[in-house]
Parts: sequence; C-alpha cells; structure tokens
Amino acid sequence: MTSKMHQEGKVGDLLAHRFEELGVKDYFVVPGDYNLDLLDQLLRNPRLRMVNCCNELNAGYAADGYARTSDTKIAVVVVTYMVGSMSVLNAIAGAYSEGLKVIVLCGGPDSRNYGHGGRVHHSLGLADKEQSLRMFRNVTCASIRLDNDSCPQDIDNVLQKCRSASLPVYIEIPVDLVHRDFVQTSCIAPIPCAEAAPTLDQNVKAIDLFRDTWMAAQGPVILVGSGLRSVLSVEAIDRLVSALGCAAFYLLDGKSRISETHPQCGKLFWSIVSDPGVEETVRAADLWVTLGCRWNDLHTLKAIDLEKERSRMLAIDESSIQLPDGRELTNICTKTFVESLIMSDIPARYASDITLHSNICEHHRREGTAKQHNASLDVEVCLDDIVEALTGFVSPADTIIADAGESWFAASRVRLPPQADFQVQLLYSSTGWSLPAAMGCQLARPDGRAIVVIGDGSFQMTGQELSTMIRYRLNAIVVIVNNSGYQIEDAIHHGPYNRIGGWDYTAFAEAVWKGSCSKSDSEPHAMFATKITSQRELHEAFSRAREQPQALALLECCVDPAKASAVVQRFGATLVRK
Repeated sequence: MTSKMHQEGKVGDLLAHRFEELGVKDYFVVPGDYNLDLLDQLLRNPRLRMVNCCNELNAGYAADGYARTSDTKIAVVVVTYMVGSMSVLNAIAGAYSEGLKVIVLCGGPDSRNYGHGGRVHHSLGLADKEQSLRMFRNVTCASIRLDNDSCPQDIDNVLQKCRSASLPVYIEIPVDLVHRDFVQTSCIAPIPCAEAAPTLDQNVKAIDLFRDTWMAAQGPVILVGSGLRSVLSVEAIDRLVSALGCAAFYLLDGKSRISETHPQCGKLFWSIVSDPGVEETVRAADLWVTLGCRWNDLHTLKAIDLEKERSRMLAIDESSIQLPDGRELTNICTKTFVESLIMSDIPARYASDITLHSNICEHHRREGTAKQHNASLDVEVCLDDIVEALTGFVSPADTIIADAGESWFAASRVRLPPQADFQVQLLYSSTGWSLPAAMGCQLARPDGRAIVVIGDGSFQMTGQELSTMIRYRLNAIVVIVNNSGYQIEDAIHHGPYNRIGGWDYTAFAEAVWKGSCSKSDSEPHAMFATKITSQRELHEAFSRAREQPQALALLECCVDPAKASAVVQRFGATLVRK
C-alpha cells in the first residue's frame, strides 16, 4: 500500500512524511543556520507541530519524555552541526540507556566541505568534519550522513533500525542536500517491518520451563521493572500477578507498571532503602520472577549480589527468559508467552505474608496521615507533606516525573491511582532531566497533567524550559523541592560544593511568563507560581492547581535542608561504602 507525499520531494518532505507515518505529532527543535531550510520543509506538513526549545540539551530531554509516553513511542529532535549536536549528545546518551526511540536530525555544512581543509563555522577548523558523526555512533544504533545517491533508502534503513532496535538514531544532513529532489513520484511505500517472528515452539518450550521452575519453588515473589513497557500493558501484568497468586513488588523504574491498588502489590523494593517489611519479604523468597528488571547499581545499592541472586531469578525480558540454572531461551514473543501463562493451569501460590505486608504498609500510611491531620497547618512543610499532597492530587491520566536525588524518594512514595504513569531516569541519572522531559510527556499525553518533582539544584540546570511550557500553554505541575542545594550528593559526600546560589523561583517563573512576546501567554490563567513554607500554603496551592486545570503551576516547597530523611542518608552511605 502506498501513501501520498509532498510533490516537491525534498529531503524534509520525505522525513516529515515518514514521521507522520510513524505516528509522530510533535518534534523538538533549536534552529541554527545549517538546519533552517530543513525546518522550512518540515513546517510544510501541517499535521506535525514544531516545538521550539531553549537549548539543544533540553530539546533532547523533551524528546526523551515524548518517546516514553507517546502512543508511537518515537520522538524527533532537530539541531545544528556541532554546537547543537554536541549539546544534545548528553540527552541522547540518556535515551540510549533507557532504550528509547529518538531520531536526531542534524543540519550540517555543505557536502563539499567534508574532507577538505576549508574552515567552516561551528567546526573545529579541521579538514576532518566527522567528529559529531563519530560521537553519535557511541549512543545510537545507527548514525549516518546523507549523500545524494541513496538518500531515501538510507533514511528508511535508519528509521527501521530505530524502530526495531528501540534505540536512538542520528541523521546528519548537509545543507546543500536539503534543496535536491530525491523522490520523483508522488507516492512512496511504507517502511517495512523487518522484525523476526518468534516461533510457536519457543513459546511452548518457555511455558514448560516456567512451569518446572515454578512448581519447584516454595515461596516465590514477582518483581516488576521497566524493561517491558513496550511489550506488556499494565493490565496484562496485573492479570499475570493475579494468576500466579504471590506477592508482587516493583523496582523504582517499574513504578506504575503494576497497579498499586492490586491486592497483591507489595510496594517498592529498593534494596536496603525499602519500606519496612519489603526487603525481608523479597529476600525470604526462594524464587524471584522478574518482569523486565534492568538491574543497575542504584537498584542494588551494594547490598544485592546479582551474580549470586541469579540462582533464584526467573527473568522474563522483551524476547527471552532466563532460568535460575543459567539456561536462556531466546526469540520468544513475551506478550504471547505471558498471555499463555495467564490462561494456563499453572497453580497459583498464595503467600501468607501478602496480607501482613499490605497491613504494615497501610499502617505506616495511615499513621503518617494521622500525624498530618492532627498537626497545626501552620507548621513548616516537609517531604512527607509533599508526598501526601501529591497522593491526594494525582489523577488516573497524570504522569509523575521524578528527577535524580531526593525527589526520587518523595515521588516514589506517592500512591498512584490506576492508569497514572511514573517516569524516572535511574540508570543515566542526568540531573535536570525531569523538567524538559515533563514537557515532552505533557505534549504526548495531553489528557492528563505532567507532575514534575525536582530539586532546586536540578531546576537551575534546565529551568529555562519553563518558558517553553508556558509558550505552548502546557498545564504541567512543577513541584520544586527547595532544600538549598544538592542534598543527595551531600548524603554521599559532604562538602561546600553541594551548596548552590539561591534563586527566587516564583519570581523566575513570573519573569519568563510575563516576558513572553505573545499577548495570549500573559493571560491570568496561563500560569501561577507560589512559594510554600507551611502545610496550609501547600494545601492551598494544590487546591488552586485543581481549580485551575488549564494553568501551569509552579510550587516552590521550601524544605529545611537539615531535615534530610533518614532513608536519603542511608542511600548516600551505601554509595560510598568501601
């Protein structure tokens, strides 16, 4: 089947057509003189929206958020040669670590300048002008520079690799190629899907191996990670947990991958910083059925020996399962495999500690809530208050995005309603990622609100993108945990370098709002910002955010830095333990 394309057949028209075909609706750009004509061509497609960002790093973070939460799970970012591409590189490295499909378009110098000694601006002044191309080969599954002879096929090949490998790709486009015709007809064929088809025999074998391992276990638990986001729905995981009957826990990056209202959901498992009872329950199990657990040192905190623990792990990943004895079965269809498990006659294992553990968690939650209700609302605000306020505010269509640091510990304790999403960049842990990523999440998931939990230090790195969120009338909630510095780093290693300069964050928000060139952006309902020092002010701020659902809300929560939670201190201590 064929589909129509812009009659001029320029490279930007071809790319825009492909992006639309892939389901992309928004793309993130920072203009530069090497990509301006390309941007003109992309703009000719009225079904794609261009989102102008403040800088390339933030544009890359926004694409990261968009790729996580959009229906198509693909994002596009457009930058210029070297000064732009080197800036966005950090964000693309983070996207690679998360297995995200991000397409980087980079406008480059005239093709005649490559391999010659002439100095061109934005370059290192060398004859060799492939530094950007080489750098991106380290953080993508495919990086190319287009030439005149095979441009359309090269584009299709790279986009197919992006889709099949679920990793970023990089396309460098010399400025002179933008004006050449590449497609002579008005129709082009859709991108072929070249993914290998799993065999039925492999799935049948996988069921048998799972059954044998499951039947030999006395006290199994399920651990849910983030690695199966593109394969299994939350509903499918909930049904699998119900069918297997045992307690289920989630890793930090697996939060929202199982419904927290599920009766078998036993909260967050985070090594030695887990809630009371969680670590003990997991460690007492003789079988861990792991669903997409992409373990790293921030999961284990030096307290879990993965090599040792693999002897009790039955790991279900995107296209494979690995057994506790080390055997691995590849080329399975995980979605079909899980559905077969649900419908099978494999007996459920009802662990006696599920109810006990749920009661422990509920007791702690109610105890904390009672303390808040019994206290004066004029006392200073703390992290527990923020957690309680967020739990009462978040709705099923919302997405919580937590930045690196103490924000992880606040956001991870928010009890999510069904269908709410949670996003965190745990492996790469790039400070400041969350604010621009939330912009991408909000654009991709407009029916709900993106709720950012970010520290003051993180906000200072990427806060200028707040102006872009206001410009595009996004109704996100930005919760700044202002504890006067990098508290998580101070917990790891105390020093004066963890203190930062103080900002007036509400005044900053007012400045980027009222400084807008667009009169409509200065309307009273576009944004509000407030500084919060007490529980009363916190309640009032969230009430206002609920009453003004179309407004962006910036809530600066001033938290005493001397009252860092014990769990943060314990987390920091594990990272420096010898």
